Amino acid sequence: MNALRTATCAALLLIGSAASAQSVTDAQCLLLSNAFAKDAKDPNAQKAAEIAGYFYLGRVGEHATATQLKAQLEQGAKSITDATAGPQMTACVKAIQDKVQMVQSLGPSAPQAAQPTKPRANPQGR
Repeated sequence: MNALRTATCAALLLIGSAASAQSVTDAQCLLLSNAFAKDAKDPNAQKAAEIAGYFYLGRVGEHATATQLKAQLEQGAKSITDATAGPQMTACVKAIQDKVQMVQSLGPSAPQAAQPTKPRANPQGR
């Protein structure tokens, strides 16, 4: 649990400017991604947590105050325990994956194979 408290303090310091997360869930994910990015032993998990941190940092609103963000981070931190941190972080990463899949679904499903063009035959006599 000390790691989560450290993450809360670090997140507050990192985001000291006027801002507010979109929801308490976003604030929790910001806290969790910060903690997992620092404490993960597996390099892939650490990288995923760093990416998640940037995603949730990007969800911080530009018009709210630091006081509002601090309140959301403190509220979010209340429901994070050592037992729930892993599943909550998994849910945070899944939310990002869902957004990526949604964006990818907007593009073409597969690139069309280039159709070979036949050279035009020159008419006789020209």
